[in-house]
Amino acid sequence: MLAFAVLVFAVGAAYGALVLVTRVDEILFPGNGIRLSGPIGGLPGMDKGSGDSGIGKNRINFLVMGLDRRPQEGQSPSRSDTMFVLTIDPQAKTAGILGIPRDLYVDIPDGDGGYFEERINTAVVYGEANDYKGGGRQLAIDTVEHNLGVKIDHYVIIDFEGFKEVIDALGGIDVDVPTYLSDPTYSDTELPGDFDPQEFEPGLQHMDGDTALAYARIRQNSGDLDRIQRQQRIIFAVMDKALSLNVLRNALELWNKYKDAIGTDINDFQIAGFAKLAADIPPEKISALSLGPATTPWMTPQGASVLLPSAEGIGRIVQALFSDQQLLEEQAVVEVQNCTGEAGMADSTVKLLTNLGFPQQYLIAASTPNGDVFPTTSIVDFSGQTDTYTLQKLAEWLNVPASGIRQPTTGDESLRTSEADILVLLGSDTDITSLSSSAGD
Repeated sequence: MLAFAVLVFAVGAAYGALVLVTRVDEILFPGNGIRLSGPIGGLPGMDKGSGDSGIGKNRINFLVMGLDRRPQEGQSPSRSDTMFVLTIDPQAKTAGILGIPRDLYVDIPDGDGGYFEERINTAVVYGEANDYKGGGRQLAIDTVEHNLGVKIDHYVIIDFEGFKEVIDALGGIDVDVPTYLSDPTYSDTELPGDFDPQEFEPGLQHMDGDTALAYARIRQNSGDLDRIQRQQRIIFAVMDKALSLNVLRNALELWNKYKDAIGTDINDFQIAGFAKLAADIPPEKISALSLGPATTPWMTPQGASVLLPSAEGIGRIVQALFSDQQLLEEQAVVEVQNCTGEAGMADSTVKLLTNLGFPQQYLIAASTPNGDVFPTTSIVDFSGQTDTYTLQKLAEWLNVPASGIRQPTTGDESLRTSEADILVLLGSDTDITSLSSSAGD
């Protein structure tokens, strides 16, 4: 189940698992009559009719960051040790996880309209230290959006020190270790001489919070991509444990531990909705990719080892994970033509559609060849097919009624500037801000 992704990465597996077996909201969960009495009923989202899930029906992207703050560092700004984007398509019931190497060398906004090059994991600490608007988390979001071209809807920050307490509250987890791994100089504190040697044999291993954190942290004899895979195994293991019935016995303790370990802009009632959504996504509809294959090791002039991204390679990976799979299968080319009288609207609409999951390679932004301005947006179908999934999604995302979709007339052929299968004629009623907002409804 996808619960590992939303509930562990984004909102805490223990609480999410509890929500999955309780009736959270009559509207969100019609027909489910399960009730839990006692203190469990006091958890956020457990009471009937409370709140609004606010999930909507369009693709949702979460930026998830794990702060590897050592105990002696207190609350000082910390680099993100783990970073990935979780994407969910509520309608298609698909999900994906994009792993971002911590050493990825990218352009980071400086807050003054410019950029500087540095590892992506420094964005959080730079934003905090330099009073970036919105803080370190916002700079991390802006950095990911700028370099990957992916719109981030929510953020989740996991404090690993707090997260290991969640694992302990679960009674530990069972992790499938594929290969032997050891680090004789591993240190939880990274203080000189303070070593805590770690060794992991292949097979199913039971781990408490400290051991699981060590397994996720070890860097000796392994690269950044290997660490990402190990961290994903930890999360799968937490999902398995959290979804067991035993989670019900200590729900309040788990919720309190989760609140200490997780920082997010997802509200309590959205958590319940995401939990239900996650439970509806089967394992075969979950994809996991890393940007690692689209990078090249490089040494900076200052002597730092980093990973240089390939813009083309990253674009392919992002498109493969974030595009609507049914749209990819139909392969319909869409020309978005600006007939609004306002410059830049075709480009803005293409960007909006891409963020919603339309494959970028099938979108063409164009200006009207005749300088036409139309009062309303319409869609002209040159494909010869009717009621395709592509047409349905375009109409939904651009708020075009059925009456605004038509087969081509003789005059329409002269409007098309390409061999596109579908022509979108943006009218002066196009409001990108409104369309972007309604995408989350």
